[in-house]
Amino acid sequence: MQRRDVDAVDADEDEDQQPRLPRKATSRKVREESSGRGAARNGQDHDADDAQDATPTFDEDAFGNKPLSRHEAQKLQGMASDWNMIGTNLKESAFSLLTEVSTAVAEYADENTAQKELDRLDGLMREIIDIDGEIRTHEQTLRDLHQQVVAGDEISDIQERYQVQVQEKLDVYGGKTSRQKYAKSEEYAAFRQSIYEVQHPNEAMPPVVEFLPREEGDHSDDDGDDIQVGGVLQDFNCPITLTPLVDPQTSTICQHSFSAAAIKQVLGPNRFTKKKCPASGCNQMICLNDLKPNKELERKVKGYQRRARRREDAHDGEEIVE
Repeated sequence: MQRRDVDAVDADEDEDQQPRLPRKATSRKVREESSGRGAARNGQDHDADDAQDATPTFDEDAFGNKPLSRHEAQKLQGMASDWNMIGTNLKESAFSLLTEVSTAVAEYADENTAQKELDRLDGLMREIIDIDGEIRTHEQTLRDLHQQVVAGDEISDIQERYQVQVQEKLDVYGGKTSRQKYAKSEEYAAFRQSIYEVQHPNEAMPPVVEFLPREEGDHSDDDGDDIQVGGVLQDFNCPITLTPLVDPQTSTICQHSFSAAAIKQVLGPNRFTKKKCPASGCNQMICLNDLKPNKELERKVKGYQRRARRREDAHDGEEIVE
């Protein structure tokens, strides 16, 4: 029953989101995780080819051998935007999808197999973060080259410069340790947080570096406060009602979240009239127009309540046996 529950959750998640990655193999891996390794059975392998085809390619013929003009340099901006779109799709699909799958594994899988699965998913998450870094490297290099042309630099060997500069950045990234790559990653922190909340309810997660092995090149000062991500206990209660969030709305100004009905009552009917944020200790001024529905938080709240009910049922069962 537990294995079937995991597959059901994964399959539902796969229907909603299909990750699009710049590498064929990794795109296939993410899709396998999200669909209980059933993507091949459903004839979805062509999506990986589509993702591969979506990766921007550098067309040297579009620039020629003469120094680039400012007008021609706009093509670099367009290519950078293409890379940015791929990175955005990655964040909106693969990162969140893999986090949801990992949470389902931690919650439903048998304890004897869950850790092995989670370790494998952890490795996949790191690989996706690496791909995201590569995407951002291409984007930033193109924007840097565009700025060089705008500043008056004469660039006639555009493809060579592009390849050299991208490779230099990738070499620097490749030389980093696991802690240097992932300890500051918001996506990796959210991934670890979602698992920790299931395995250690009502406990604050330790710093992310504790989940990453110390390697040669990691010095004591590398573990300073600037990378100590973690130690946060997620609060799923509305600051106004002090009860679990219902239809959570998150402020884009201060990032505090509230139950929709409660915050609308506090702020009043006018969408643009600002009032002090009702969260304790917050002095920001917010209005209804600053609030956005937070479906990810809503999913977490429901998961937290579901796990709490299961723990309560298990506790009641133990009392009856006694």
